[in-house]
Amino acid sequence: MPKIKTHKATAKRIKITGTGKILGSHGFQNHKKAAKSKRSLRKMDDMQPVSKGVARRIRLRVPGLKVRH
Repeated sequence: MPKIKTHKATAKRIKITGTGKILGSHGFQNHKKAAKSKRSLRKMDDMQPVSKGVARRIRLRVPGLKVRH
């Protein structure tokens, strides 16, 4: 059976924590910035833990996902 290829675009957009949680970047950052408060825009800069369903789909796309030490 052939090796499963990593989806490179997904791998570049996520980080994994030491405990194994998957972090993804926040959306809604580029359009209509003037309507958003500066505080909300700053909060969107941080990466957020993704939900369980999204994490399951990411693990299918990035099979070599391991905790980095």
